[in-house]
Amino acid sequence: MTVGARQVVTSSVLLLVENMVRLMAVAAVSFFIARQLGPEQFGILNFASALMAILLSIATLGLDTPVIFRLMHSQHPSAVMRAVLVLRCAAGLAVLVLATLAAYLLKHNDSLALSVTLIVSLSIPLSTFSVFDYWFKAKTLPTRPAMARITGTLIAAGAKVACLLFGFGVVALAWTVVLEALVTSVGMTLAYLSVTRKIGNDGWSEGRQLIIVIARESWPYMLSAVAVVAYMKIDVVMLGYLSTNSETGIYGLAQKLSEVLYIVPVVIIESAYPVLARRFMDRGQSLGSQQGQMLFDLAAGGSMIATIISLILARPAIHLMFGAGYENAINIFYLHAWSCVAIALNTARHRWLATLGLQRYAPSVTGIGLIINVAMNFVLIPQFGALGAALATVVSYFISGYISSFFFVALRDIANMQTKALWPWARLYFHGRTWRISANPG
Repeated sequence: MTVGARQVVTSSVLLLVENMVRLMAVAAVSFFIARQLGPEQFGILNFASALMAILLSIATLGLDTPVIFRLMHSQHPSAVMRAVLVLRCAAGLAVLVLATLAAYLLKHNDSLALSVTLIVSLSIPLSTFSVFDYWFKAKTLPTRPAMARITGTLIAAGAKVACLLFGFGVVALAWTVVLEALVTSVGMTLAYLSVTRKIGNDGWSEGRQLIIVIARESWPYMLSAVAVVAYMKIDVVMLGYLSTNSETGIYGLAQKLSEVLYIVPVVIIESAYPVLARRFMDRGQSLGSQQGQMLFDLAAGGSMIATIISLILARPAIHLMFGAGYENAINIFYLHAWSCVAIALNTARHRWLATLGLQRYAPSVTGIGLIINVAMNFVLIPQFGALGAALATVVSYFISGYISSFFFVALRDIANMQTKALWPWARLYFHGRTWRISANPG
């Protein structure tokens, strides 16, 4: 199958729209849940969801990149899919056992939190059949899997709202997470079967050797994926373990409000990057810094504007939407909102690393952020609670997304571009430094 430029553009736009729709739906329902449950039960649900996200990143085994590449070139895609299903089924069951142990160790003294965490963990093995999405990505056919995911998200959102309207508690809401995984998996399976019947199926081969080969190819990607997810979610898990459910709920609200802000830089970057990358490739390395600088300028500028506006509106909005129970979330949000700027710098850097062929540095900078985040949370949460978790998040995000660029010689040019974008007056220094070097070449 030949993939044309129009198909690639259509696929990219559809995936962006899908992510926007799902993110907005999830955010809206999450805010409704926060208001209806209150900080205590909302914190329990947030803890369970964050722990599940980290464990799910282990269960996925980092298969997406190597499997998609293999499917693009394989003469027997069904044999590849069979091997992937075997791996994911085994990993899903193993991680479910791990989730049970983790839930007991972290929440054995809280029966409600333990029950909710165990229920949410059931979504891990149910997500196994999302592997069919790899086939669609390899063929650049995003419509059917996108519809499956959107359907799962909207049905789960409707179920969550119904649970709240009928007065059901946090345990019922935990089952809606399982429902979403089930609906999405069924939709993805039906989409795959409907298409493969039309284009022919080459059978489901055992392929024990193929299973071993794919597992060997995917483990580095798994480590990277686990580091990224843990980096984003470990603060909630540690807060739920080291502090109270109420503190976790208050922090969870501030975090979700910040995540809404992330939409702004992500949309800007995803829209501008293809154009800037194409200019970079067409015009050569000599003008590359101009294209990269523009990407970082857009990312930093858009995120700063979104952050400042949100800080102005935060207090009246939180009072109006969530009530006095979340009063403490205001100060936490004032701090946590600045993570939007760090996320913007990091997202732009990841895109530009791919353009320069320097993707190998991505796991290192993420690992640096994860280590600092965990260490700071251990120190700050016992003393400052949710505010300490917010401080640890913002500091570690900036170190990982910006400061770490100075740690590697190959990333120094990117560090300079990030500095110019983040501190516009720094352009005077870099411009003067460039002039002095050019004026005194010796």
